[in-house]
Amino acid sequence: MENKNELLLLRPRSLSAVVSDGYRLYMGTFRTLFRSSWGVAVVYALAFALFMGNVVNNVIPLCVATYSPSSLHHQPSAFFLHPFTLLYILAVLFLAAQAVRVLREHSATGGVSRPQHWYGRLCLKDFLRVLVVGLWAFVLAVVIDVVLVGIAYAALSLGIVGNLWKSVAFAVLILVLMLAIAAICLPFHYTFMRALIGGEGKVQLAPPVKGYAKGLRHWGLLFATTLVVSIFTGLLTLVCELPAVIMATANTMAYVGLAQGDPLGMPENMVPLTYVVFFIAGFIQAYVHLSTLYPLYYAYGSIEQQEAERLKIED
Repeated sequence: MENKNELLLLRPRSLSAVVSDGYRLYMGTFRTLFRSSWGVAVVYALAFALFMGNVVNNVIPLCVATYSPSSLHHQPSAFFLHPFTLLYILAVLFLAAQAVRVLREHSATGGVSRPQHWYGRLCLKDFLRVLVVGLWAFVLAVVIDVVLVGIAYAALSLGIVGNLWKSVAFAVLILVLMLAIAAICLPFHYTFMRALIGGEGKVQLAPPVKGYAKGLRHWGLLFATTLVVSIFTGLLTLVCELPAVIMATANTMAYVGLAQGDPLGMPENMVPLTYVVFFIAGFIQAYVHLSTLYPLYYAYGSIEQQEAERLKIED
């Protein structure tokens, strides 16, 4: 790999170096990552197409039908959304495991080997690491949601939200609380990456909270990295999904017009075309979203090195 020494994990880095080196590593190892993960990416894209196609072709007409049930020719059940959701989640986990395998090999050797087989490879331990971290992240999200919903329910039950000004003040309070929770949770980006990249041997099932204090000391780097990567990834996602968004919008407007008594006005091949467009968008989106791990990988490495140097100075 070009500039192998420059892209080593354990080096102190500024924000610009974290982001630029992260995307340099992603582009430098993309062929290897693609060869390892293209099969999983196809499953991901298929799951994404089934999920979004079902929303556009089934769920949206069902929602429109609640306003004028007699105006629609069919009202399919949204129950079939659930298997597609499960398939999509599994595909996300397997796809993330491919990127984690590449990053773990790079952290250990400074390079990434090319898979021997055309169908790629998958390390079960890396999948289990992603699964464990994903489950704990889900638990954290559920706890946060329960707290916020509990506060909102208590406010409504006590009559705190009684007029416009009280409602606005309460909404502002909830927004501030959400921002505070997000700030508190930001160091988990370091602990989660530490659980995925650091360590050897068997997968740890304990909550990935070790190193939270380190992440808190480098909160600024984690915040800036997350912000820049989120903006960049969001823009790329919007670009690659723009045709699918346009088609979904046109489909929605057509069913709204149908509910109002107008003819449907869509081509007969609109339904299969929707799935095809979302499949292509999902395949591109898979690799756009995988790129977010690489700057966070270098943010983790920079924190590790800075903390090691800090301990040497203190000793």
